[in-house]
Parts: sequence; C-alpha cells; structure tokens
Amino acid sequence: MTRTERGNAAQIPPRNSAGLKAFRQLAPDNRLALAVLNRRLAALPAGVPHTLILGLTRRCQLRCAHCRYLQPPYNGPVPPDMSPALARRALRLAAAAGIPRIIFFGGEPTLYARLPELVREAAGLGLFAEMDTNGLLLLDPRLLRRLRAAGLAAVRISLHAAGRAAHDALAGPGTFDKAGKALKAARRAGLLVYLSSCVFSGSGGGRLPGLLRFAKASGAHGVRLLPYSGAPGAAFHPAALFTKVKAASPDRYARTCLSGGTGACAAAAREILYIDQRGAIKSCPYSGRTLGSIKTASLAPVLRRRRTGRALFPCRQAA
Repeated sequence: MTRTERGNAAQIPPRNSAGLKAFRQLAPDNRLALAVLNRRLAALPAGVPHTLILGLTRRCQLRCAHCRYLQPPYNGPVPPDMSPALARRALRLAAAAGIPRIIFFGGEPTLYARLPELVREAAGLGLFAEMDTNGLLLLDPRLLRRLRAAGLAAVRISLHAAGRAAHDALAGPGTFDKAGKALKAARRAGLLVYLSSCVFSGSGGGRLPGLLRFAKASGAHGVRLLPYSGAPGAAFHPAALFTKVKAASPDRYARTCLSGGTGACAAAAREILYIDQRGAIKSCPYSGRTLGSIKTASLAPVLRRRRTGRALFPCRQAA
C-alpha cells in the first residue's frame, strides 16, 4: 500500500454497491470537500503528514474496557481541556505546514464546548474537518446541525463488534444501539461516515467478517480498524492485523493504520501527527514520547527532525 493509498484510506469510496450508494448520499459540499482532499493527498510533498489529530479533551462519557487512557502508564489525572487559543494555534500551524486534514479527537471531542467554532475555523483554513467520536452526542440534532453548518465533513463512530452483547461488554450497556443510531443520523446529515473499531488478538480476527457485513448494511462508507496491543510489549503485534484485514476485505472497504509492504504504521511512516491537550506533539495518540510543543515552536522543526523508523510502533513503545 503506497503512502497516498494510506492517506486516502477512508476517503475514496469503496468499489462495492453499498459503498457507492452511500457515497452518492453525501451532501454536495462534502463531495466537493472530499474531492479537494483527495487531490491534495495525491500531491502531498514528502515529509508532510496527511493528517493532524487534535486531542481536545481526555473527558469521555464512557469507560470502555480497552481504553488506553484507563490503563497504566496513561491513566493518571485527566489533564485540562486544550485551551481554545492553543487549539486555534494548532489549526493555523497545520494549515501553514500543508497538512490537509484535521481529526478532532478525545476522549470524546463533542464534550468540548467550543468544538463548532474550531470546526468552522478549520474549514475556513481549507482543512478537511473530521471527528473521532463515540456518537452519543450526535443523537442531539441541534449539535449535529451546528457541526454540519460549521463545515464538519466526516465522522468516525466507535463500534467494536457487530453484535450488541459483544460491543456493550466493552463500551457499556446500550452503546451498540446508540452508535447505530448515530451512524444513521450522521448519514442523513450528509456526512462521510465510517466505523472505527479496535481489533483484538484471538477472537478479534474472527469478528472481522461480521463487523464488515454490519458496516456495509448500515451504509457506512468504510471501516477503520486499529490493532489493540495492550500495554507496551504485549504479545499481539499490530502488524498481524494487516493480513487479517486483507483477507476479510479484498475490496479495501476496511483499512488499517498499517502497511503490509513496509511493516510500518502511519505514525512510523510520518503520515500522521498528534497534538495533545497541553500542546505536546507526538507521532500518534498512543505514543508516550514527545517530539516538541506548539507552545514554543511551529510544526516545521518537528517535521524536519522526524525519521521513518519503519519497525517502530509507537503504541508499543514505553514513554
């Protein structure tokens, strides 16, 4: 999988009837935003990430059993939310660096009171505005309308199994049904919608076909799969996910943060960047290592210093 293919991973409509039908239901402005994003991704200069993930808050309504932030060494006191001024600075720095896409991230980003303002600013800077969410507050039609009007183009909705019992065992009672309703609400709003799911060792790989069937039947535009590897040094290696996904989704409806050709993840290949609530720059949300801070510098020095590091998986490295 090439750099551009990974950059387009959840954006190119899949080559199947369900995916193409769902793509045609995007709002016209979002079809245009997607076309612009794909053009920018195809021409992205070497060394420039395709995505900046912005960690606005660590707060969340859920306490999912597999959440990294609830496990050591990440489960310390919850830091304050990112200040609006720092968040706006991050958006401006991303635009100046040529990064085409922003993903608002948490915790749960819809708990951040000024999220619609930031979405509007991101869209105004020419960034493709996306959000990673549990979907609970997307059931509030007022918030969904505000986010759409501000320029939100895409959402990733967390759903970790195709069955109610398996998902609710991880995320809490009732969350499976609410995630499904959020997916439908986001689709009706004309957003690009795809599922974000953790894949576990053992039985996790066996759940993939059912999850993909559910996603297609629900009208999701694709599935983004993340390997769950537990604490640094755990036995399940992230690269094992690539083979499972390739077998389960030959039409590439499902994608991962991994590459079978290089054995690297998107963070190790310098394709994504993460900024946490304090302004610390990291290679991804699951890395304990800090590369710099936007409080004291732009992104340019960090991008110059980064190395490919093909064998590294930041989610498996100790801080």
